[in-house]
Amino acid sequence: MSDESILRVEGLVTQFRTEYGLVKAVDGVSFELRRGETLGLVGESGCGKSVTNLSILKLIQSPPGKIAGGRVIFQGRDLLAAPEEEVRVLRGKNISMIFQDPLTSLNPVLRVSVQIAEALQLHHGLGKREAKAKAIEMLKLIGIPDPERRADDYPHQFSGGMRQRVMIAMALSCDPDILIADEPTTALDVTIQAQILDLIKNLTARNKTAVIMITHDLGVVAGMCDSICVMYAGRIVERASVDDLFYDPKHPYTRGLLDSIPRVDRAAAYGRDGPERLYSIPGSPPSLVDMPDCCPFHPRCAHAMDICRSSYPPETRLEGSAPRTVNCWLHVEEKRR
Repeated sequence: MSDESILRVEGLVTQFRTEYGLVKAVDGVSFELRRGETLGLVGESGCGKSVTNLSILKLIQSPPGKIAGGRVIFQGRDLLAAPEEEVRVLRGKNISMIFQDPLTSLNPVLRVSVQIAEALQLHHGLGKREAKAKAIEMLKLIGIPDPERRADDYPHQFSGGMRQRVMIAMALSCDPDILIADEPTTALDVTIQAQILDLIKNLTARNKTAVIMITHDLGVVAGMCDSICVMYAGRIVERASVDDLFYDPKHPYTRGLLDSIPRVDRAAAYGRDGPERLYSIPGSPPSLVDMPDCCPFHPRCAHAMDICRSSYPPETRLEGSAPRTVNCWLHVEEKRR
């Protein structure tokens, strides 16, 4: 991993106008990605992980969506201020994305080789025959058996794991600088999940590709990522290296997420009444419609104070083996003392 910054997101705000009011799906998100780094974005469903990364690529449908503020700096240029044509050239070539559901993301009426070759023809100027040969090469690289024959198959002729491999081949065919993987192992069984994650790790390591891994699975994060941003209600509430976050979580929400993971040592420890009950964070995530300017986690937090109910906590920088921040009044009060 390099110290060179390849992507910088500053104060990103994305909103959706709905019949119930204005939804702030992403509300002031900032983070930095270094070359060769794998950054995990984790949190419950609806916290803004996918919308953050769709906003980076300016793929938010308008209306009802709108990128209302912030900057996305890539190679010294703000993508949000750049013309659409310039961003379209970057998509697939410099920044690629593995979308969440390969069955709906792949075109059902086009052969998979055509879909992989399309990006190569568009961004690398390859001819039809050269692009197909490269597509077959990518299918072989990602572990599709008999790639010359399977290249002419349609998406419905592949299993879920194989379709996900095709999505990876499409995303990596142009050797991008950044790969955004949006829940790349959702709905796959554990064995196939491990194969897909190993495939992404090996292929991106070869070209020092930076990766943004979107997931709610902290087990995936532990095995794949160098650093983590924990999101809640459209904001990043804690940012740390993998080791710091897993061994010493600071935000109550992060601790709740980690406590809700099944652990082998706990499962083996039977009490008088049988196995220990798995922890769950009480309550539900808040509605993102017209949210008040306070800590959105306070109704579910055992450590909530009066100030949590009236104003949002500022970002607090903490000591650690790597840059670390947390947005929680508990740590603001600690610094004051």
